[in-house]
Amino acid sequence: MMVTVMRTRIVNCQIFDPATGGDAFPGWVEFENGVITAVGKGQAPAPSAGAEITDIDGQGFTLAPSFVDMYANFCEPGYEYRETVASGSRAAASGGYTAVCLRPDTDPIIQRSDVVRFLLERGVFANMVDIFPIGALSMNMEGQTMAEIGEMAAAGARLVGEGNTFVKRTGFLRRCMEYAGNFGLVVMLTNEDPSLAEGPCHEGFMSTSRGLKCTPVQAEEIAVARHIALAELTGTPTHLVKISSAAGVRLIRDARARGINITASVSIHNLALNEDANAGYDAMTKVWPPLRAEEDRLALLAALEDGTIDIVVSDHDPHVIEGKEVEFDLATVGASSIELTFGVLNTLVERGELKFATVIRALATAPRKIMHLDGGVISAGMPADLVLLDRKAVRKVCGAELVSQGVNTPFDGTDLAGCPVMTFRRGRMTFAA
Repeated sequence: MMVTVMRTRIVNCQIFDPATGGDAFPGWVEFENGVITAVGKGQAPAPSAGAEITDIDGQGFTLAPSFVDMYANFCEPGYEYRETVASGSRAAASGGYTAVCLRPDTDPIIQRSDVVRFLLERGVFANMVDIFPIGALSMNMEGQTMAEIGEMAAAGARLVGEGNTFVKRTGFLRRCMEYAGNFGLVVMLTNEDPSLAEGPCHEGFMSTSRGLKCTPVQAEEIAVARHIALAELTGTPTHLVKISSAAGVRLIRDARARGINITASVSIHNLALNEDANAGYDAMTKVWPPLRAEEDRLALLAALEDGTIDIVVSDHDPHVIEGKEVEFDLATVGASSIELTFGVLNTLVERGELKFATVIRALATAPRKIMHLDGGVISAGMPADLVLLDRKAVRKVCGAELVSQGVNTPFDGTDLAGCPVMTFRRGRMTFAA
């Protein structure tokens, strides 16, 4: 008796496999039961006898490994009016993501194993992306008493950190890092000394001339220096979240040259925008870290290209529109961005500011390496976590039409070059444009 084999192929596409280190090549990819079974160049062969194959025509599109976001806020539990795991997962899938790490500053805070399990269950129920809760370092994120780090690790947490909260007590942070290291967890640290931070704008001519509250780059520089020193002291894998300045880049580059076990990320907003975006008092541009000077933005782009900065995060932080329709100083901080991240980055590629290979490394390969996840390459035996990209499509952003519940984006009205057209998580299509 002949057994029918159900398989899916993406054909007639340009395949970009980071493992090859070269340009995209015309070809096809076949997968079955969530795993890539074959990759070929040129035209796909005719199906073998007994095989039932569904072909998806990828003509004009580029196939790449799907994306992993190491820093996003889906607001659940506690703030479901802003976003839920379900709505955030749909937005992520539309942005080409198959895995998302969630900030701990929910209500209740992700500080116990039961909250970790709850979010993992919500992710399974949504069935769009893999959810990775980031456990808090301290109870109530107050920097006084250690959270249930070991129990959260046992429940499935891979990362710990305090979200956008700075841990003031250096000795306490050291103990947390040492303890987390015993469980193989990556410690994610925010980089802004609050004693120097007065507001969410870069300290420079633009902010002072307009009377905006601001924060100097030294607030980041001091924090980064401390965290590098602690990473060296403890040996714990340490991730520096959302670097925004040339000063921070210089410190990280030096530390990595000395072999210190650190990685770093940059927010999409700091890569694409500078302080001039705040000049019109548009609260949609109020994000953290502050949008810095153009020289800082250029330093971040260079650092991403040379690998000093490993990954790009969406820093997805949806808010209700009422939080943005107030004067700048009173407005909420954050932007809805997870479904726009690739388009923003590919626009920078089209402008000649980034290489496409760098984008894929920063969104797909490096996050998986940091988190010890399978995938990030297109080869037989790897998970069929894939995204089909239209690199030439031009999309005008309309905040009101975002998949996310949040409509707050600084890119509203902007033309972006490129967008995902299909996303596959373990072979299952989770998004189609």
